[in-house]
Amino acid sequence: MAADPEKSMRAVVNECADCDICRFLMDSSCLMFPELYRLWDKERETGKPITSQALRHLANLCNFCGLCPCPPVRASILQAKSEYLERDGVPPALRLMEDVGLLGRACGAWPQLTNAILGSKGMGGMIKKATGIHSQRQLPAFPRRNFLAWAKQQGLDEPPGQTRTARVAYFAGCTATYLCPEVAQAAVAMLQATGAHVWVPPQNCCGMPPLLEGDRRLTLSLVKRNIRRLARTVGEGFDIVCSCPTCGYVLREVIREGAYYSDDYQRSVGASAGELKIPVGTGHRREHGTVSKSVYGSILKDAGYFSGIDPKMRIAVAENTHDLGRYLLSRFETGNVRTAPAPVEKHMVYYPPCHLREQKIGRPYQHLLERIPGVRLDMIVGDLHCCGMAGIMGFKKDFHRASIKIGTPLMEKIESMGPEILVTDCLSCRLQFNQMSDLPVMHPLQLLFQAWGNSDD
Repeated sequence: MAADPEKSMRAVVNECADCDICRFLMDSSCLMFPELYRLWDKERETGKPITSQALRHLANLCNFCGLCPCPPVRASILQAKSEYLERDGVPPALRLMEDVGLLGRACGAWPQLTNAILGSKGMGGMIKKATGIHSQRQLPAFPRRNFLAWAKQQGLDEPPGQTRTARVAYFAGCTATYLCPEVAQAAVAMLQATGAHVWVPPQNCCGMPPLLEGDRRLTLSLVKRNIRRLARTVGEGFDIVCSCPTCGYVLREVIREGAYYSDDYQRSVGASAGELKIPVGTGHRREHGTVSKSVYGSILKDAGYFSGIDPKMRIAVAENTHDLGRYLLSRFETGNVRTAPAPVEKHMVYYPPCHLREQKIGRPYQHLLERIPGVRLDMIVGDLHCCGMAGIMGFKKDFHRASIKIGTPLMEKIESMGPEILVTDCLSCRLQFNQMSDLPVMHPLQLLFQAWGNSDD
């Protein structure tokens, strides 16, 4: 069947306008819903249907932040984005931007030359124009050495043997790997401070950038490679930890959508032909409820974006992937860190990013930072704050001003609190904050590392 993205987006408009809950809920931190209701109201007032061009623009406004309460609506928008690219092709500028890992490897191969070119007004401006980046968007500098090169030098690219202590496979994410290796190095140091043996296994982009853009081919290629590698890693007895909340959101939540309702999983838990077993709880404590397959089988099924990937592998990866903040907190609480922290006499504001909030695991870094003597910590509270960066979307010429518009209320709130340091565990948010403010921005891991040890770099 030929792709029909306009039909898919029209279904989203009809469903959301009929519901109306997000008309005011999303007014401050979302571009898509205000535009959806504007188009809907105009259509009803004039009798003129929403145009195809307007529907496509509407789809492009969704940045998959997770703030809205309806995952099926987000899935429908991603489906429409995929259908647009399937029908119309991937624009060359987007193809250059969306493979963040490839871009990081290429630009990081000659960092001094890359930084000189990107920093020049002439060549830098031409590159921005060719790749669809807004002229006012600041481009990050590439470090002298990326994290994977450092990890190899430290011998972390080889898995540790069997030990009695925790064995951890660290998934760094593209931004920490290619732009902010100091954050990934702090992650390794803090894991080692808890007695864990760290391995940095082969890894590529988590897939969120092309997923958000609707490039199904690239997304599935990246995700398949990660799942196959990480499933083997889990089978060898490793926990997977992520310091990037977006990577963690993809690996812990997004990839397992529907997997529990697959035939493979249902057979593995002994479901009969006429029933579906619904998982309750996690890990070895999991129990199952039972519902009728004839009643719920058309709803509860493995038919989502990643249904073509082995469901039991997706579940294994998801269930054994941990947010690094939460993992460290559990290690601290069980007494695995005996060294007393040095004081850090700073006033900080901590911003918990969208994809951390979407995982519903609380604010582990808040509790970790509060363990450091001298820290004065204020929190950004509430679920409707967004920095507006949205990964590569914030770089785009057509999205830049909207990106700044979304982030401005949050930035004003932060600056009104008068911090010396702005703290967030999302490095994409960090790029946006660097764009909008002169405040120093740090990952919580850097502050924990400052309190509990020094790098051996």
